[in-house]
Amino acid sequence: MKSISYRNSSQPITALENLESGSEVAQSNRTEPYFKPKTETPKAKRSLARTHTDYWKSRLFRRTYEQDGQNREVNDLYVRIQHGGRREFFGLNTTNQEAAAIKARDIFTFLKANGWEATLTKFKPDADGQAKLDVTIGDYLTAVENIRKLRARTFDNYRRCLRTIVAEAFGIRLKKGESKYDYRTGGHQAWSERIDEIRLERLTPDRVNQWKRDRVAIANNAPAAIASARRTVNTYIRCARSLFSPALIRELKALKLPSLLPFTGVELEESGSQKYVSKINAQTLITEARTELGTSDPEAYKAFLLGLFVGLRKAEIDSAEWRMLNFTTNILRLEETEWLQLKTRDSAADISIDPEVMAELRALQPVQEKKPAPWSQFILKSLHAPRPASLRPFYRCEDTFHSLYAWLRSKGIRSNKPLHELRKEVGAVIATEQGIYAASKFLRHSDITTTARHYADQKARINVGLGKFLNPTPDTKPSTPAAKC
Repeated sequence: MKSISYRNSSQPITALENLESGSEVAQSNRTEPYFKPKTETPKAKRSLARTHTDYWKSRLFRRTYEQDGQNREVNDLYVRIQHGGRREFFGLNTTNQEAAAIKARDIFTFLKANGWEATLTKFKPDADGQAKLDVTIGDYLTAVENIRKLRARTFDNYRRCLRTIVAEAFGIRLKKGESKYDYRTGGHQAWSERIDEIRLERLTPDRVNQWKRDRVAIANNAPAAIASARRTVNTYIRCARSLFSPALIRELKALKLPSLLPFTGVELEESGSQKYVSKINAQTLITEARTELGTSDPEAYKAFLLGLFVGLRKAEIDSAEWRMLNFTTNILRLEETEWLQLKTRDSAADISIDPEVMAELRALQPVQEKKPAPWSQFILKSLHAPRPASLRPFYRCEDTFHSLYAWLRSKGIRSNKPLHELRKEVGAVIATEQGIYAASKFLRHSDITTTARHYADQKARINVGLGKFLNPTPDTKPSTPAAKC
């Protein structure tokens, strides 16, 4: 039987707790007492510098691994060192705590003076050939980021979704006065570090499923609120599980991953129909836009034209350039630029535009000057410079979009994303008149199932046609069957 350490005779440490690190126990907010094994040393005082050996004594530990279905502990001591936004484990090749603390201090001192590359070469020469044990959430995210298979903005979105699931699943809470949205004074970093210290193996499919149930249970009994909660849960799961795709897992040979990954077998919630239901009278809206926006707010009018008639997304409208428009062939060639990162590869396309719409855009094109104004190459005017390197979406023309939002809402479009509602409307029109394949092609979806799920609601109403028999006329009266001979 596994040895059990006691603080006093009445409060033993359990076997489960003995497998957890002190930081993970604090994160789980357990209510029962937690006592550390005898092998652990007292936590170092915050006043100690990292060049002091006592600082490192409290950070020594023995790594565990699984063998024959049981958790086993290696003999040698390890330390985990974080510096410059990177974190690595180091084997200290000794069971003596004094000697291990001295070596940990020496590694850190060398690291500060020489950087990571030299430190790993000297103290972990065989790191590339060994699978990393005891992988944490932070270790996994760092490894996925380093293989660079995901765009920076996409990876940041997926990482935020995974951290949200982990934080809620393990009950990680911020200290008083901290905020996970505090990017300036360290609140967000503190929140992220607490999440990243949790071992990946603890995020099991059962834990994720329990998180799903708890998340949905928070919603009240209103069907709309429950459906909204389920859609939110599905969004988080879709994004987070993308970090564990087979294509990424194949690249992570330096990590010893759990046999059961977090989202294995986790199914999405049934969230009901997400099909777009048109509430727009397009003909009336177009007439009013031309009359009201065309003269009073030409920038909002241009955004309206690109959203409804061309089906562009907000980011695409924000960074579309005049050179993309061919007024001879009535084509807009949408492609990635140094300012515009398209959503998918299929987003790049030659989009046909009605001649009348092209005429409207041409009339709104500014006269070319010998010395062009800054950012005059963009269709929408703005004094703000684009920020293509931003991890979060940034729009040069946010003021223009807000102006258009206000106008659309005054016309009865109440959705959270009124500009995107224009794109949905044109998708519904094309699906009705030309079929779902044509709508998918025009909207530049990677998969036609996306079109079927969101945009294929028919605007044309289908009637059974049998109501005429309720008030029959001579033409609709059923004929009397001929008498049998």
